[in-house]
Amino acid sequence: MQLFKIISISTIVLLLCACSDSDDSNINFPPTADFSFVPENADTSTVFTFDASASFDEEDQGISLLFRWDFEGKHHWTDAVKDPLVNYKYSKSGTYNVGLKVIDSEGWSGETTRTIIVSDSL
Repeated sequence: MQLFKIISISTIVLLLCACSDSDDSNINFPPTADFSFVPENADTSTVFTFDASASFDEEDQGISLLFRWDFEGKHHWTDAVKDPLVNYKYSKSGTYNVGLKVIDSEGWSGETTRTIIVSDSL
């Protein structure tokens, strides 16, 4: 019985070593989503500019990425677009969790969220 455990562990170690020696060039990882916005503090009369050009994917060039936005944190995503820049104006004051979903050419996606505070206009 002890011999069976040794063989099983050896087999597992051998399989793990074989996998680690494989060609990693065909592995696809999800893109990394990142964005900024300006201005940082504004009110309901402000048009915000959101910029996702800091997003990247190891396997794809930036031109093949698609971007979806959730401006109010309610999981109401925009249609996917190629342009990393987008403008948005909030009609109500409040704290919003803005989400960005970046999708690569293989359909993998990465997400991030930033909080934005919108005050009432003067």
